[in-house]
Amino acid sequence: MFKVNTTNTGVKAFLGGLKAEDIEAKVQECRVGQCSCACDLEMMAKIENIEVSAEENGASITITGNVKAEEIEPMMKGCLL
Repeated sequence: MFKVNTTNTGVKAFLGGLKAEDIEAKVQECRVGQCSCACDLEMMAKIENIEVSAEENGASITITGNVKAEEIEPMMKGCLL
C-alpha cells in the first residue's frame, strides 16, 4: 500500500510493507543529491525536512515544505518503491 496526502505543512505518506531503515537510506541519498532514481532537484529544493518513522506494517514519511501530494507522489513512487 502506498498512500500520499497533502497536509497543512507539506505531505504525509504511508508505505506499506517497507522498513523505515530502508526508506531512510533512500531519502538520505536524495538529500545529498546522490540518489540512483530520477530525483527532481527543483522539488527537493522545496522540501524543508523529511522524517521517516516505523509503523506497524510499513513506514510513514512526513515531508515539510512547499509541496503537494500530487506533485511529489510520482517522484516518491520512482525513488522509494
